[in-house]
Amino acid sequence: MTANLLNLNVDTLFEQHSVSEIDAVHKKIQTLVENKREELRTHVGERYRDLLQAADTIAAMQTSAGTLIEQVRHVQANCRSLNEQQLLGFQSAVNTSANTVDSRPEAALHQRSAGRKLQTYYGTMAQIKLLTALPELIWTHLDNERFYAAAELFIFSRHISTGLQLDGQSALMQKLPVARKQWEILRPFHVTIKHAVLAALEREELVPEVAVDCLQSLLLLDKSDLGAVLQTFLGLRSSAFLSCLQSRPSESRRVKERILASLGVLNDTVELLDKCLLDNGLLFTRLADCASSTCPPSISRMESSERQLAHLLPDIIAGFRPQFEVPQLTAEQLGAALKQWLDKMNALAAAHLQQVFALVSNMQTIQDIKSAARSNGRPDFVRLEEQLHLEPSQLDFYSRKYVPLINARVREIIRSSWAAAMKQTYERILVLIEAGQAQAPLEIWREQSDDLPLSLAAALSDQPKRLANRTKGYDGATVELCKQFDSQLADIVQELNVMLQEQTTRSEDKLSLITFLRDTAQEQLTEYLSNLKGLQLKERPALLLALRNSLALVELCPNLKLCFCQPSSWRQWTANLAGVGIEHWQRICGLIEEEMLSFWLLIVDDVLAGYSCEDNLPKVINHEVVLRDFALWQTLTLEQRDEEQDKSVQSTIRIPSQPRHSLQTYLHQLIQALNMAVPQTLPPKVLHAFNQRLLGKLLSHYEGLISAEGTKSSQNIALQLYFDLKFLERVFAISREERLLYDQIHAQQNQLRDCIDPFDFELFAEHITAHVARASGRLQGELGVLTPSTAAPSQSSALAHEADPNVLCLSSSGSTSLWFPLLPIVMPQAAGGGAPANERKLLAPEPAEKVTPTTTTPTRKSGASGARKADSGKSKSSAASFFGMSQEWFR
Repeated sequence: MTANLLNLNVDTLFEQHSVSEIDAVHKKIQTLVENKREELRTHVGERYRDLLQAADTIAAMQTSAGTLIEQVRHVQANCRSLNEQQLLGFQSAVNTSANTVDSRPEAALHQRSAGRKLQTYYGTMAQIKLLTALPELIWTHLDNERFYAAAELFIFSRHISTGLQLDGQSALMQKLPVARKQWEILRPFHVTIKHAVLAALEREELVPEVAVDCLQSLLLLDKSDLGAVLQTFLGLRSSAFLSCLQSRPSESRRVKERILASLGVLNDTVELLDKCLLDNGLLFTRLADCASSTCPPSISRMESSERQLAHLLPDIIAGFRPQFEVPQLTAEQLGAALKQWLDKMNALAAAHLQQVFALVSNMQTIQDIKSAARSNGRPDFVRLEEQLHLEPSQLDFYSRKYVPLINARVREIIRSSWAAAMKQTYERILVLIEAGQAQAPLEIWREQSDDLPLSLAAALSDQPKRLANRTKGYDGATVELCKQFDSQLADIVQELNVMLQEQTTRSEDKLSLITFLRDTAQEQLTEYLSNLKGLQLKERPALLLALRNSLALVELCPNLKLCFCQPSSWRQWTANLAGVGIEHWQRICGLIEEEMLSFWLLIVDDVLAGYSCEDNLPKVINHEVVLRDFALWQTLTLEQRDEEQDKSVQSTIRIPSQPRHSLQTYLHQLIQALNMAVPQTLPPKVLHAFNQRLLGKLLSHYEGLISAEGTKSSQNIALQLYFDLKFLERVFAISREERLLYDQIHAQQNQLRDCIDPFDFELFAEHITAHVARASGRLQGELGVLTPSTAAPSQSSALAHEADPNVLCLSSSGSTSLWFPLLPIVMPQAAGGGAPANERKLLAPEPAEKVTPTTTTPTRKSGASGARKADSGKSKSSAASFFGMSQEWFR
């Protein structure tokens, strides 16, 4: 808009616009002018102080320049006066000699003046010749890493150029501007040489001769004290340390090489300080040589062709050499500078060295680092630490900085590897749970060709057998999951074994690594169990998959146990702590079993909730229930001897021979439901918990039946319920150790005994006990899933110790208990053949024909004859007595 207003043509404006539009344009121009005026006023006001200050500065500069010019004029006047005085003295001497020898003074003076001019001319030309030769010579010394020679030649060139510039007003110098131009070429060498020196001090590998050359060059170029040069040197070594740790795109270096190079920089720096800067060090020897009178002048460093012109040069040029004051550096100053540098290096190591160690991915690289550090040799700086008043081992960089980082990285590798393995396993378990592909119930027990070991060595090995895995529900997916997890743990154990076999590692560090592996394994497993428990699984298939895979980790992963119980090759470092590892292993196994037991209990409660005894057993016993539910009782004929009348008296009694049908049916249905839910064998703790809960519910049910009026008024009902309770007590092996159940079931039995006539109960007791034993033995095969392992017959112990292993031994849960107990052999107590018919009454849905066996039960008075008859009853056929069956069963 401003540009448009400034470029307006008045004539065109009046031709194309009306008066009102022109008036508007006029107002815009006035507004713009006022804005510009206000901006100018503001700008001047803001810059007014700066302008005044700049004016004062300009005035001060003018005064200083005038004073400087006046002083230069005085210097020129004094030089001219001194020159004239020398000439006057020379002229007076010439006149005196002329008066003596009567010579011509004007000719002699003219001749001397001409000779001096000629000598000045040759000297000037020789100096210009040196200036032209110096750049190439300085570059040569820089390429050959002779930094002090290059610095000395640069100082020499500056001295020559200064002399020529002081004579710059002469007629000869006015005709030779090349001298000034040559100095412009030589001037940048100050920065070039300094940069080359700093770059040399920043190298990874630096020998003492080159270091002293660089330090001497810095002292010559900057005219600084030795303390400042020392700080520069230490700062550059810090930069070299950082440069070693950084990864450069132009030069690809492995992590191991970068770490070892950084360690070499630290050790070499202290070694350079020891050789160069302590008393009688190499630097002080060089400085003393340069300060001595025998030191050759700087022109001796020129080429031979330039050295031949030395007689043409003024003495101040020909005899020039750098002047040094031998500096003093006390041990306290060096120690303070070194302490400050060590603090800086600690900060740099914490910030950058740890990041480089984080790139180390395996134990083999760490072992290579330790082996290389050992092969390179660890310098001994004990004398230097004592001389500089440092803490002991403060200069042992490997022990103080690298070993802790190595140990920390080893621990991090173990932790990260364990965490990755556990995370992958947990994720695989989640995938299996989400997939929900439950194995068919009968698939576990279906015979396959690879169930049995193919050789005796495979059968006797400690590796889990396929048949044993199948009996515990470990399918192919579970075995594969454990195999992958175990291979990852094997890699961890193998890598740690590499570190433990390394000779330079201390025994304390090895023991701490073994302890850390155990603690890490325990921590990761605890976290895994917490995550698994946090899923809050409710579905039965998900619970089974979770607990099967978790229990399989303990049984099918031998390397998991090695993380707690060390291999034999590690025992030399663990010494007496091997038992501690076993305790930790047992503790973590107990923790896993405890957590998985909670999963089992959820399944057990689910099964029991689906088949409640309250819903499957009659709540009230009446005549209809008695006819339908009570099994056929066995009739026994008792023969007693009446001594007074000397004749035999026979009496007939009826007692229960088996539990109620409803109880047997309920247990059978419960077993079927349990087999469908958990087709594999149940662990002893789970079976015990299941039986405890089942018995609790059954006893609660029987408590209601006992308190009913029908039970109290009917001796037969009480006798049948008593038989059921004795049967449950024997089948489920309720002992005094289970105090609560033992007291509860015996209290109920006592209540039922109160409902039975004492004389009748004393007569029935022995026969009821025998019938309970026979019924429990006969039904043990059907109730085998619920039967505790302790209830197995004594013949199983003999089977467990056979010399040749068989399928049953491979399927056993231990050395003394079998998953599949042998069928019992029950000896019949009756001479007749009616017992099998009563047994078939239980198994068949239709009642069998009633058979009343007779047996003779001796009284207390007829013990001898009764024993003889009992012995005769045992002489039955072995085929008939096998499985507790009579001869009629085989017909």
